[in-house]
Amino acid sequence: MPAPRGVSPPVFHGGTPGWQTRVRSPSFKSASGTVIKFDFEDVSREIPLRRTPFEFPGVDGVYVQRLGRGALQYPLRCYFSGPTHDLEATAFEAALLEEGTGTLEHPFYGTIRDVVAVGSITRRDDLKNAANQTIVEVTFWQTLRAVYPTNQQNPASEITAALEGFDVAAAQGFVDVTDLDSLTKQAGLMDSIRGFLREISGVLGTISDATASVNREFRDVESTINYSLDVFVGQPLLLAQQLVDLTTAPSRAVAGIEARLDGYGRLADRIMASAAGSPAAALLPSVVLGERTAEITNAFHGADLVAMAAVAGAVSSCVNTTFTLRTDALNAAQDVLDLFDAVVDWRDTVFGLFTSSGVPINQLDLGGAYQALLDAVSLIVGYLIQISFTLIPERSIVLDQPRTIVDLAAELYGAIDDKLDELINTNNLTGDEILELPVGREIRYYKAA
Repeated sequence: MPAPRGVSPPVFHGGTPGWQTRVRSPSFKSASGTVIKFDFEDVSREIPLRRTPFEFPGVDGVYVQRLGRGALQYPLRCYFSGPTHDLEATAFEAALLEEGTGTLEHPFYGTIRDVVAVGSITRRDDLKNAANQTIVEVTFWQTLRAVYPTNQQNPASEITAALEGFDVAAAQGFVDVTDLDSLTKQAGLMDSIRGFLREISGVLGTISDATASVNREFRDVESTINYSLDVFVGQPLLLAQQLVDLTTAPSRAVAGIEARLDGYGRLADRIMASAAGSPAAALLPSVVLGERTAEITNAFHGADLVAMAAVAGAVSSCVNTTFTLRTDALNAAQDVLDLFDAVVDWRDTVFGLFTSSGVPINQLDLGGAYQALLDAVSLIVGYLIQISFTLIPERSIVLDQPRTIVDLAAELYGAIDDKLDELINTNNLTGDEILELPVGREIRYYKAA
């Protein structure tokens, strides 16, 4: 049973009021001003800390760089009871789905402003075992008021500017860290570049085919690098710019956002798993001091450039997409974050390996491209979360009797002809299910408010 809204009598220790006095009645105030009260039991909160440890050879201990904290997270199990518990719970769900931020009066952690519900909102109505009660589980995140930390008014323009900043920083960073002062070193890098080109073409070629103009650009840049690689390798700035352009070009194709993000994810995975992206076996103490040091590090820096360009391509894909469904926007944001985190973890591991193996310091990353890419990723994720409040949410029902897709489409959408394919595709219905949907089948649908 839910805990009562009242609190126990205060207990005093040395003149200080007991914790019971700091328990309060909880409520949530939505962006429109609707206030919903609820009961509670146990509570908790999570504070993600951003920290990066750095280890140095011959030095005991570790240096930890502080990078701020993430969003404060407040998971709650909210109880509604009484004769109108179902109506109160429904009103609570509606308040959580409103556009904008709300204010949470937490039962133990005080007033938390600018919160939004993140993740799934789970509702339970145990009519047989716990009648007269509804339980809604939700996690509130505290969000920033300003999604974009600048004065620009056009989010797409700002994200594009951040990507352009990455292009410049990545190309210049590639010049700074590569060692190409001999024909042998240049030949070694050319072999690695040819491997990258095969991966880029194999993964992203079919995506670029979706749009004729994008495909022409993609193939032109690919041919230019292939036929002029022996010239470009002596001009690393131009080579880096061409590789970034080639990798990010398919982001502007009209292929579905899922296909583009999946493509960039697979490309990054292949590059990170390649010989150039996995130098651990080659960086033996006896080898590092030899002639192959530059060859090994040059190959990795080429892989690093392409992997970061894949993240930039994922960001650009989201900029060049018009989202309709809330779940699509939020899934895209998560995909970009997952890809960025994977690339950053990989880079940290290899650069740490370089440091411990005694690789010359002039071949370590100076962070310019990473910072520009971090800005672009932060902006696109903030933008996608912001617009998600205005998009069509995902809803679901569990069938309590056999249904056909025709009568179900009429009930859920108020239309049939233009919704049957959507109902089939969004729920991956099989041949038998298209004829008759069984009892217990969960159906997802997307209906504008």
